[in-house]
Amino acid sequence: MKQSYGLNALRTSVRLTLAAIAVSTFSLSATANEQLKTMTVTANRMPSVNVLVPTTVITREDIERLQINDLSTLLSRQVGIDLAVNGGIGKSSSIFIRGTNSDHVLVLIDGVKWHSATLGTASFQHFPVEQIERVEIVRGPRSGLYGAEAIGGVIQIFTRRGQQGVNPYAKISYGTHDAKQATVGLSGGNEQTTYSLNFNHQSTEGIDARVTNAPDDDGYRNNSVSANLQHQINDNLNVGLNFLRAEASNQFDAFSGDDRVSDETVQQVIGTEIAWQISDRWLASFAFSESRDQADNFNNSAADGTFNTRHRFFNITNTFDLAPNHTLNLGLDYENDYVDGSTDYQETSRDNRAVFMSWQSNVNKHSWFISGRHDNNEAFGSHNTGTAEWGYWLQDNLQFSLNYGTAFKEPTFNDLYFPDVGFFIGNSQLQPEKSNSFAMNINGYQSWGNWGINIYNTHIRDLIVYQFPQNENVDRASISGIEFEAETQIAGLDIAFNATILDPTDNVTGNILPRRAKRLANLHMDKQWGAWSVGASWKVSSYRYDNAANTTRLSGYGIVDVRAAYQLDQDWSIQASVSNLFDKEYQTINNYNSLDTIGMVSLSYTP
Repeated sequence: MKQSYGLNALRTSVRLTLAAIAVSTFSLSATANEQLKTMTVTANRMPSVNVLVPTTVITREDIERLQINDLSTLLSRQVGIDLAVNGGIGKSSSIFIRGTNSDHVLVLIDGVKWHSATLGTASFQHFPVEQIERVEIVRGPRSGLYGAEAIGGVIQIFTRRGQQGVNPYAKISYGTHDAKQATVGLSGGNEQTTYSLNFNHQSTEGIDARVTNAPDDDGYRNNSVSANLQHQINDNLNVGLNFLRAEASNQFDAFSGDDRVSDETVQQVIGTEIAWQISDRWLASFAFSESRDQADNFNNSAADGTFNTRHRFFNITNTFDLAPNHTLNLGLDYENDYVDGSTDYQETSRDNRAVFMSWQSNVNKHSWFISGRHDNNEAFGSHNTGTAEWGYWLQDNLQFSLNYGTAFKEPTFNDLYFPDVGFFIGNSQLQPEKSNSFAMNINGYQSWGNWGINIYNTHIRDLIVYQFPQNENVDRASISGIEFEAETQIAGLDIAFNATILDPTDNVTGNILPRRAKRLANLHMDKQWGAWSVGASWKVSSYRYDNAANTTRLSGYGIVDVRAAYQLDQDWSIQASVSNLFDKEYQTINNYNSLDTIGMVSLSYTP
């Protein structure tokens, strides 16, 4: 899953092209896919063949091979990522990157920021995996490029894109707990225009979410559609559009009592961009986008609150090819968050204006990346962040690198403006949480495979902590860790391994930060011969504490998944998987069940 590049690739100059800028935001044409298959775009906010911050890429082929049907689980199988879930499929999921808080990760969909302005997190549980073409995960601070949230890292999801020709596909699945899934899509186009249109349905009767409530099944249903259009007007001008909408219905258990609680949610992302190649060395892009997170809550079928948030974004970026292997980015960002619903917030809108620059260079055996950003937010004023990275090729197949970055997380609308409800009231004096991080990495690219070791330390200050009746900037934390990852092939068996050793400490109390395991590991093994392919995965997690006082300890666990696939003919294939093969009982959040043994069978048509 991780893409790696040697010194020869590093020395190749990356000329600015319309195809390159297309992938850096929200789409990738078929031609660009071939040209840029060795590039990532999220880490440096520009196409890059050699990034110095640890980055994981999950492709469509990886998703099909692993046969994982929800995004939260897919992410949790990657290095440096932990997961806490309030029950089964569709239930609230918290993603922790490198031990930072769940709201310390910036999430982008096709270049569009995706989050709830009231909660401060993204609803990973509602994003349909079948709509994904590619995921890029950057571990480490990136506020120097993107602004708020990117303390732990950035996750960017690219939806399915168009390809030349006419390419239909379809897939149906059925599994345990009456789980159903149906996907259909069509992509096509020519050298000037490509398009993609996709629909997905997913539903399940679910499991009993909470241990302490009366036993019941808490079901889930999700219908989603995505569309993507790219048109090259001429040799110097490209226009793109993307759209995603997911509507979900979710049942879950009340925190206390046996009331029947449910919600209806909508996740929507729409974006457009114009890329203009002004000259061989100057590329300008203009992007406008909007994301929405909407939720209608119900208690025993009666309306119980509505929360709607909208994020609008406008960007101008100028990318200059200063010289071979020297690229400069200069950009302006404008963002607006707006909240609406049944809660009477003191403020319902806020703006953020930002300027940023970055310089990416490769000279002989040296590489470096420098970025700086200034944010001016209507709610909390100005904030400056930056990144400095340097890499050196010790050998043609061995690279050493150092990273340093500062980052921040802005308070949410709930933190700042929530009305007085007796036990909680917003605090408009809150300031952003701030961090500085240092990392050291070494990566090897041998004939037998790739490997990497990453050591990092993050200090976070002004952490927002609840102190009756409101949140305050009173806490500090230090997070140190080491990551291992390796890929190889032995006797036709593809093997990928990653492990994390973590020390996430609250500096005020000395306790471990809640819901984060100190040890994580994943092992994936797959083999293909002829029309057959088989595989297995093993995930291991140490114990964790569910609360800040470290009085509620949740046991560690290990789960095994197995999978198989058979190509019936050129167009048809069948897949089967069993997750949690040995029916391990475990919890990542106290009193919330995790999925038991789940089987799934799928039939796919891809001519």
